[in-house]
Amino acid sequence: MENLIKTNVLTYAVLTAFTGFLLLSIIYGIFKKTKRIENKKKKTVLRFGISGVLVCFWIWFFIYVNLFPISLAYYEYSHDCVEERIGTIESIEQDGKDRINIIIDNTEYTMVHSSVNPAVAIGKDIDEGDTVKFIFGVESKYIFDIYESNTNP
Repeated sequence: MENLIKTNVLTYAVLTAFTGFLLLSIIYGIFKKTKRIENKKKKTVLRFGISGVLVCFWIWFFIYVNLFPISLAYYEYSHDCVEERIGTIESIEQDGKDRINIIIDNTEYTMVHSSVNPAVAIGKDIDEGDTVKFIFGVESKYIFDIYESNTNP
């Protein structure tokens, strides 16, 4: 599981950095294209309005939605900030290519997934309705280890 989380953190960090550099080149292009506009107010609104919206979107999507949660999970995993619980799986849904959202006892958890080398075979090892024992990050709600349990919650 550590390799999956580490790979995800590195992938999202590289993707965030790449899109950040791409965004800087777009903003530079906006500043260059608006150089010919003579109306100073219009030029300022175009430059900073468009740039501000793009930067805010980049921060929200690439950092807050994608990079921050997996980085927090990696931090919790490497610093042993985890809890262990037993619960019943209510639903399992794949979110994108690399994450699985699992609802256990009305709480949504996320698990890093690899179709090439899965840590847990969803649908084979565990399925909806199974009672499972799982270890997860306290703040991130990322599942680090999950297996079927013989005891009821």
